[in-house]
Amino acid sequence: MKVLVISDIHANIRALDTILREEADYDLLCCAGDFTDYGISPREVLERFRRLENTVLVYGNHDRHVINIYESGEWTNVADGKYKWVHYNCERLSEKDIDWMKQLPEKAYFEADGWSYGIAHQYDNGYGTIESRYAFDQYWNASYGAECDGKRRLIFGHTHRQCIHTLGEGVEWINPGSISYRRPDDPDKTAHYAVIVDGKIQLKSIAYDRTLQLAEAKRLLKNDRMMRTELQDFMFFFGDAKTSRDPL
Repeated sequence: MKVLVISDIHANIRALDTILREEADYDLLCCAGDFTDYGISPREVLERFRRLENTVLVYGNHDRHVINIYESGEWTNVADGKYKWVHYNCERLSEKDIDWMKQLPEKAYFEADGWSYGIAHQYDNGYGTIESRYAFDQYWNASYGAECDGKRRLIFGHTHRQCIHTLGEGVEWINPGSISYRRPDDPDKTAHYAVIVDGKIQLKSIAYDRTLQLAEAKRLLKNDRMMRTELQDFMFFFGDAKTSRDPL
């Protein structure tokens, strides 16, 4: 069985479609949330996921943020210089899109090739990670029950840092990384994800066309409406800026 594991899409349809083409033979796709925000194609990303079959999906903190901003209505009257990617996303989403995100669970469970899997966007309210088997067991029992004593894996996103943590025989947690962008200390521009084939994890990355994202950031720079730091992030993530705070 082949499980495709992705996370932190952030409204990046080009990266998503590149991975879906590359790994089209997957049997199950699971996504650890953050479908929206900090990207330019939220509607297209959500539509793509609505059409996919054999998926296990959970929401992320940015998805909840977009929902809250959308429902508050504050995105309809944002002053110049205060405009953010979350407002940009809300302008491009519909009630149907918001309702679809609202029905996503916080956590989900599935089984594949003798492993039990729990998936959630993040471990805690910050950027914490599970560093001991005791913490793993405590989290697993609280989230998925204590009945499972076989091989177990947890899947998280949120940190945008691709990794596999082995805490013991048959006790692991993985993060596929973000398909859209890295943290400011990592200049890698490829899309990160993972596949699990017959129980074996492979961390992967793939180049994709970033020009769509960058072109939109440049357009917004010209109309001088968006918050400068939001655009600086894009110039680093999707352009050739050396840092996420290079002068515009």
